[in-house]
Amino acid sequence: MDLILIFRVALLAVIQGIAEFLPISSSGHLLVLGRVFEIPDVFLLTILLHLGTLFSVLVFFLPELTEVLLHRRRAIALVVVGTIPTVAIALAIQKYFPQFESSRLTAGICFLLTGLMLVTILRKYSRTESEEYYEKIAYQEEGYDPPVLKTIENTTWFDALFIGIAQGLAVFPGLSRSGSTISAGVLRRLKNQWAAEFSFYLSIPVIAGGAALEILKEFKKVGKESLASLFQLDSYFAVYLGGAFLSFVVGYIALFSLMQTLKAGKLHYFAIWLFIVGTATLVWTGYDHRDWILQTIDSLQTR
Repeated sequence: MDLILIFRVALLAVIQGIAEFLPISSSGHLLVLGRVFEIPDVFLLTILLHLGTLFSVLVFFLPELTEVLLHRRRAIALVVVGTIPTVAIALAIQKYFPQFESSRLTAGICFLLTGLMLVTILRKYSRTESEEYYEKIAYQEEGYDPPVLKTIENTTWFDALFIGIAQGLAVFPGLSRSGSTISAGVLRRLKNQWAAEFSFYLSIPVIAGGAALEILKEFKKVGKESLASLFQLDSYFAVYLGGAFLSFVVGYIALFSLMQTLKAGKLHYFAIWLFIVGTATLVWTGYDHRDWILQTIDSLQTR
């Protein structure tokens, strides 16, 4: 058994589990790490890691999802409405701008954009329970009705569309899906808890559908070969399956950490890491293209 392969798969599984839910972008981190590590059969590994994090969402929100399916069907309709722009935008980007999905430059810029989004929108508009209480008292003392933060019952179809658009744009590597959707939710005055829940409800069809589309694309590539040939039970598959389980465990812990951080009103603290990794990615990209950059500077100076 290749111990180096096990280490690399374990590292990617941990990154996937953490970055899929914390607002730091799993796609951006996997893209950057993918340039560092060369792992065979990355397609299968990517599918299994995403399925691992999908199951962590289902298990973590199982009580809430059961309540939604049995008694709060309106949430399902909101998810459907929010998924429509997500799919449309994601497919359009994949068709017309596929180069961005594998661009380190895009990832570096989007890391910084996500950081800016966290320190502006989330820091300004998100409200902890204590902040909601004192804000309500302040409004009542001034003779105004306090602003009503939205839950399932009063979230509008436009709110769902707006959050779905934010999720669709997060197909760009480095632009965090959870950060974008939670920010869009609090910007539309959703309660912190509900904004996070709705964000992860939206992730279920996206992760499942994305995995299905990737499998379909690979199936078309292999032609006459059966789909089962993509999932051969070799030594690599066993390692990747272990990676999927690890991404499930880490993803569950990351979900718990995110909800606690959101309740404390400190989600924008993740911007520090995003500014660091975004700057590092841009410097790395610039170093790799230093000859072209120097030639461009020289040509501009001679004009």
